[in-house]
Amino acid sequence: MAIAQPQERLAPTLLTYEAYLSEGTIKRRYDIIDGVREFMNPTRRHQKLLGNLYELFRAYERQAKTGEVVLAPCDVLIRYSPLRTRQPDLLYIGTERLAQNPPRTDPQPLRPAPELVVEILSPSDKPSVLDAKIADYCAVDVLECWLVRTDLQTVEILQLSPMGSRSVAVYVLGQTVQSLTFSDLTLAVDAIFAE
Repeated sequence: MAIAQPQERLAPTLLTYEAYLSEGTIKRRYDIIDGVREFMNPTRRHQKLLGNLYELFRAYERQAKTGEVVLAPCDVLIRYSPLRTRQPDLLYIGTERLAQNPPRTDPQPLRPAPELVVEILSPSDKPSVLDAKIADYCAVDVLECWLVRTDLQTVEILQLSPMGSRSVAVYVLGQTVQSLTFSDLTLAVDAIFAE
């Protein structure tokens, strides 16, 4: 009787920047972490909040004309090798940085990065994953991150720099979120969590 041999695990083929640009469209949310694609599966609640945020940011975009709001999936390039990209739930990029990026019809990731990113968090999200995302945003000069917590119905504003992040404010229902980077960007927390 032959003894079964343990199967050898093959290391995943790491995605390079060139291969990433040449592949077709993938209609799922993901980050690329050191050449490995990590997929995300947002809930309907997550998507509802994302829709609310997009509508509010879009109204601001039309009124202020200071930049552009973009929904996920939209890749932000962290580094070329090993390839690392992030897809914030929503981002707002000012006109100056927008002008330095490829045109809207080009699938290349954003570089330079947007000034402001939004991450919608659920209680099951691992703190280590969030910490790694924030560190990546700090590394590419994102200035501000909004953490939208679905369970607490709060919005925390982080100020980012190459040295790290610091919490500046936590807004609750009945309050109005104030952007650090875009001084005229204010959103009611109630509108973000509206059903």
